Amino acid sequence: MFCSEAARGQQGPPPSQPSPAQVERVLTAAVLDYRGVAVQQERGLSSRVTLLGGVGAHYSSFSSDQAPLFGTRFLNVVEKEFGRSYRTSGITPYVFAEARIYANLAHRSKRGHDTRANAGTYLAAVGEMPFAPGDLINVQNLQLAYPVGLKVGMRRALGPYVYLEGSVGAMLKISQNQRDLGPRLDLALGFH
Repeated sequence: MFCSEAARGQQGPPPSQPSPAQVERVLTAAVLDYRGVAVQQERGLSSRVTLLGGVGAHYSSFSSDQAPLFGTRFLNVVEKEFGRSYRTSGITPYVFAEARIYANLAHRSKRGHDTRANAGTYLAAVGEMPFAPGDLINVQNLQLAYPVGLKVGMRRALGPYVYLEGSVGAMLKISQNQRDLGPRLDLALGFH
């Protein structure tokens, strides 16, 4: 004859409370973005704060005949009217660091959304340091720029080992003779 614990007046252990959602302690990923690749590692500093760092390679390009939209991540144009037409392009290796605050992991977890790979919305302070190849800076009108800034982003898990991430922000590109503030859009696919 089987008796339940409740019928015997005994109670089992209390149901475990779900632990509040928090960032992963370490997340290492290979990332493919719209003009390059990177290897990065994100380390949890607290339940909502991470430090992300890594190395990458970005395809930079510029043409004086076209509006500088996406290829000038590490380039500052010294004089907009230089007097002659020119083009440049090249692969730029770089290192980067970001301090991130994830704002909504607990809310996403309570609603039953996937928070693997720190899937949530974040605010980040960003810094990047390029190592310019000689063929990229081929005219005096271009200078190597070091971007720093703020961005707001969103990361979503697409599966157990893949995530999609997008962000928008403002970056100050600092070069020897110029400071250029501009918008920044990023879109990346990560594999961890």
